[in-house]
Amino acid sequence: MRVTILISALFVSAVATAAATDTALAETVFIEPTQDNTLYQHAEGNLSNGSGDHFFAGRTAAGDIRRGLISFKNLDAIPDNAVIQSVKLHLHLSREDSSTTTLSLFRVTADWCEGESHAAGEEDDGAAAQDGDATWIWRFWPDQPWNVPGGDFAAVASGQAGADAIGPYTLGSSNGMVADVKDWIDYPETNFGWILKATEGAMSVKRFDSRSNPDAAGRPVLEVQYTLTGSASDYSGLWYDPALDGEGYTVYKTPFGWLVYYFGYSTAGEFLWVTSDLVTLDQLVFGQPIEFPMLIGVPGTFNNPSPAAGLQPYGTLSVIFDSCTSGEFTLNGLDGEKVSNVVKLVGVEDTRCQ
Repeated sequence: MRVTILISALFVSAVATAAATDTALAETVFIEPTQDNTLYQHAEGNLSNGSGDHFFAGRTAAGDIRRGLISFKNLDAIPDNAVIQSVKLHLHLSREDSSTTTLSLFRVTADWCEGESHAAGEEDDGAAAQDGDATWIWRFWPDQPWNVPGGDFAAVASGQAGADAIGPYTLGSSNGMVADVKDWIDYPETNFGWILKATEGAMSVKRFDSRSNPDAAGRPVLEVQYTLTGSASDYSGLWYDPALDGEGYTVYKTPFGWLVYYFGYSTAGEFLWVTSDLVTLDQLVFGQPIEFPMLIGVPGTFNNPSPAAGLQPYGTLSVIFDSCTSGEFTLNGLDGEKVSNVVKLVGVEDTRCQ
């Protein structure tokens, strides 16, 4: 198959500009936890608060330790190819019985659960564990223990923040929290969430609203910001008709609009080079035609492109994408009508199609 690509100065400029400016599109998602609980230090390990309105972290006046558990297993809103830029955990401190303390998030390394236990009153002391509840000794009460009482978690904190008065608090963003979420997306079988600890050397207990709290405004939220190169409807690349010899189209989405280039032959067998004008698309829909005004100039080569200023009206190009990899391009102009049932041959790096 003969393929001759004839490039104009306009094409070179557009590609260079796009490479420099069409880089990353920032997205932010807010994700609710799928479970949370409190580990109440207790010799028998039979206290929990899986369905409670609150969870706790820190040491009580009596010297007993509380640790909060929280996990976000519903990360489907984050695309697999997302580049995570920041991760923040938003909590609401609803009661504090001590001075300023440091909150630390540690990645949990074993699975756990919240059951139907619901502590009474202020929920300080927990309730009798129910089937599946996480407790100080058990990951799943009453028969699957932690390797170490108090929870199995990483030695190094993923994120930290100071806490004193009642109100909202944010942990992160930090490199550790970003790394955790990346791993959970890539390896969901390792997603066991975090354990929240407060300084445990002295009285430091803090109470936070849980995902079951009646006040939705105080419930925990995971905020994830990520970027994607390209756009959700980017079809940039080389498209050609397998039935034709040496003819095809180059599609490129630039920051200023879409460009389409036709390279092939006229009915007289001469090289034909045609380029579209810039067209802005708010949304691309499969099966819906897109009209491009087409321009023609004196054919050039890679080393000697034709000047963009010399382009003249040629006709129109109707583009219909049937999928990310197939479509119908109809070129109608000075040389007649040319219908091409095209397939995508080559994509442009860092672009994608959904």
